Amino acid sequence: MYKNTNHPFVTWAACLLWLISMFALTWSLLIFFCIGDMLLMTGTDLVNAFTLLSGLLMFPTNVFILYSIATGRTIDHKAKVLCCPLWLSIFWIIIINIIGVILCIRTMNSCHDIILKNIYSGIKYYRTVPKYKHVVDNLQWSLKCCGLKSYKDWFDLEWHDKIRDYEWDSVNKRDVHGRKVSSKSETDSVPFSCCKSGSCISNYLKELGTYSINTAGCGDFMYRIVMISMNAHLILFLSIIIIEALLLKFICINTNKAYSGVCCGNKRVSVRHLMPVNDDFDASSGSYMYCQEEGDGGETYTKFDNDN
Repeated sequence: MYKNTNHPFVTWAACLLWLISMFALTWSLLIFFCIGDMLLMTGTDLVNAFTLLSGLLMFPTNVFILYSIATGRTIDHKAKVLCCPLWLSIFWIIIINIIGVILCIRTMNSCHDIILKNIYSGIKYYRTVPKYKHVVDNLQWSLKCCGLKSYKDWFDLEWHDKIRDYEWDSVNKRDVHGRKVSSKSETDSVPFSCCKSGSCISNYLKELGTYSINTAGCGDFMYRIVMISMNAHLILFLSIIIIEALLLKFICINTNKAYSGVCCGNKRVSVRHLMPVNDDFDASSGSYMYCQEEGDGGETYTKFDNDN
């Protein structure tokens, strides 16, 4: 059974950081593959990328630390982790998370305008760009919302599929000369993704009512979600910075203690452990008297007094 020569904080910090790295990797990859388009729409793609990068660097670093602790070795800050010293790996983790903090603050200051602009663009090009249609439909289904500020945002936009939606022809009739008949609004219908259930009344809403669709806009919902997400990322980045800095400090302290050995300062150090001493020996001369004294720090040292 080995004796752990590392500070207890090093052990607990390494375990916590390893768990954080696993969470960062899993969460960032899950978001990227499931709602990657939403990241671009909300301007949070860079924050997610730095979360993934931070997890990638923390994982091997903390696995190395935990393995050293498990094998009973004192962790050296100059030890190699993959291709660089341990202290340099921790330094880069701290730098990446500092950049993550900056990105979080910048995103929180500008995300409202970015979200409104991108959602409006998605609604505007809903019919002509399939990518926007897919993103907007997923957004409205998942958040149970409709439009940017309300369901009425769809009324003034040409979002219909001309083949599928028969009401499109009724509001785009042309006279005998081929001129388009003007209308105050294009239509009073919304996409099926605004429905509260799988099917609903999404056409002629002014006459039939809106009881079967979601009427709240998606802009405010998405903004609140992004702000919660950015605050969570900000706390995560700051926690990693603090824990990594303290971890590096305690590792350096342990390394210095391991290499310093016995500290020799102004205090007298006992040397009785270096070689055996016979306390009952006969002095060759009576002019010398053997005695032991105890120092200020509790150390025992030997001196010889001359009677003459």
